[in-house]
Amino acid sequence: MGKIKIILVDDKVVYRNAIKTLLQKLGDVDIIAEASNGAEFLKLLGYNNPDLVFIDIEMPEMNGIEATKAALKINPSLVIIGLSMYDNKKYVNDLIEAGARGYLLKLSDNAQIFRQILRNPKAQVFFSKDISPNKEAEDNLKKTILIADDFENTRFVIEFTLKQAGYEVIKATDGLNALNYFDGRKIDLLVTDLNMPKKDGLELAEAVKRIPAYKSIPILLLTTEINEEKKVKAKQIGITGWIQKPFVIDKFLMFIKKALQ
Repeated sequence: MGKIKIILVDDKVVYRNAIKTLLQKLGDVDIIAEASNGAEFLKLLGYNNPDLVFIDIEMPEMNGIEATKAALKINPSLVIIGLSMYDNKKYVNDLIEAGARGYLLKLSDNAQIFRQILRNPKAQVFFSKDISPNKEAEDNLKKTILIADDFENTRFVIEFTLKQAGYEVIKATDGLNALNYFDGRKIDLLVTDLNMPKKDGLELAEAVKRIPAYKSIPILLLTTEINEEKKVKAKQIGITGWIQKPFVIDKFLMFIKKALQ
């Protein structure tokens, strides 16, 4: 494997230099470009092909959240990690909703996390250990949610959102894979995409409801469709709710909280 090609985006040269020094100590990296704001970064993408981008949140001209949205339209497979001075829930949610793969606090000791990112940038969602959970997140720790979706980016956004809210998360890549988890283990809620291979969301829900131990489990369906016939069938099966994609994180969490009551 060759060097990991990285672009650093931050309006403070001192911080770009600090992260560059740290990354070069931790792994075999090539800092191929640097930018001082989001607009400059997007221009660099026109003639650079990075594997990984570290981007500041608060910058002039275009902030890191808007730049992340625009960059992932150009290159959907790009791994972007946000950087900030602030433990700000809105920043975290907005950045992850934009498609970033992590949120790191600049003043935290992130060496171990940087090492993990360089080893496998797509392995998980990365965020500083100093990002503080809220009380509601602490109250959610005993709830386990299974998410079933064949689209990796959707699983990633939902997993991060739920973990930030304090829930335990199990992931499945399709309906059949999800059904295998209903083997006696504790699952408090199923969140499933409607259209999936092997078993779609309605087929999965029907199969789960036939298992005595999970007959009463709440189930939320995610879909881009508005289909009255399928909504009627979902109600007959006993689906708890129907969430339209794309969803807003705060509203999504309200659906989750209500379904678990």
